[in-house]
Amino acid sequence: MKTIDIYSTTQCGFCQTLKSQLDSKKIVYISHDVATDEKELLEMQKLSKGAMTVPVTVVGKGTKDQKVLVGYSDSLKALNIEEGLKKDFEKSDTATLTCPQCGHKQKGKIPTTSCVPFYVCKGCKKTIKAEGEDCCVFCSYADKQCPLKKSNL
Repeated sequence: MKTIDIYSTTQCGFCQTLKSQLDSKKIVYISHDVATDEKELLEMQKLSKGAMTVPVTVVGKGTKDQKVLVGYSDSLKALNIEEGLKKDFEKSDTATLTCPQCGHKQKGKIPTTSCVPFYVCKGCKKTIKAEGEDCCVFCSYADKQCPLKKSNL
């Protein structure tokens, strides 16, 4: 069986649900916390060609058949897990993020099947991290919350 690596944060409801479903099916995986380990974050970004969202699931890491899946839904499909979140999230939405460092405002698309724990400010070029227990930067710094926060998962 191919290895499964999941790059995630502890605050991400999508990440926790994916892991819970894998656990319930006794599917073994390696968990990588990108919020607490910068090396893991850099590895995730390299594997996913720059993703700033979680979960990122890598099946067969380091093999010629390696698959990199960004987001909850893609991971469920690729791992043949049928259950999903029972919530009906908005199709798509945008919000304005305000950088806590320099105050720069930038629009961003709110993902509906992943969390965005980091973003790079286009003003000061610093990587901004979600605050405290927030699952994503939209919950911390945007004028609209992500679907997980709205649904209180």
